[in-house]
Amino acid sequence: MANNFSKLWIQKTQNDLAIKRAGQAIQSTGRALPCRVVAVNGSIVTVAFEVDSATWPLPQITIPKAESQWIRTPTQVGDFGVTVPADVYLGGVSGLGGGTANFAQRGNLSALQFMPIASKNFSSVDPNAAYISGPNGAVIQTQDGTAKIVANESSITLTFGSTVVTIDGSGIHFTGAVTGNSTATFTGEGTFNGSHTVSAHTHGGVQPGGGTTAPPTG
Repeated sequence: MANNFSKLWIQKTQNDLAIKRAGQAIQSTGRALPCRVVAVNGSIVTVAFEVDSATWPLPQITIPKAESQWIRTPTQVGDFGVTVPADVYLGGVSGLGGGTANFAQRGNLSALQFMPIASKNFSSVDPNAAYISGPNGAVIQTQDGTAKIVANESSITLTFGSTVVTIDGSGIHFTGAVTGNSTATFTGEGTFNGSHTVSAHTHGGVQPGGGTTAPPTG
């Protein structure tokens, strides 16, 4: 049997060729590799691969993050993640290029996107609550910015149109229409219209029954 195989050399040649072709096809597919962010430009990042590539040096590449315009994460230089390969060209949808995707074979580092990866070294949070954070806090807003919530280390600001409510170390501050007053500030007991306290203030024009009074006078 062995002698016949040696004589029919084309069988071994075809087998070697098939193995080589399969290896080349596998090598040309996208690479899912660990990486580290080295530069950030909005939702586009440049990453360096966290693999031992002494034999085949890998270049830093600029790729889109795996996120939508509706939820954007504050990716920082030094964040770790993994590259997620697509089967076709992504430049037409990511803006890193143009045109339309087709099924032409691309380089194995050309159709990747960045996805962050969790670490046991992350700070501890409530595992049963949604956690949103960033170096500068967090922002939740409508697309046009009419309604907005901004939370950071110094204050929480709620905005709706021209009405703004700010909570900080000195109290609660209102700007805009606040039950007929232009502005109000509550600190401790609370004051409004500049100097009138909530629990102790006087009105002019007091009337009995269901009448109305004048604005606070003291």
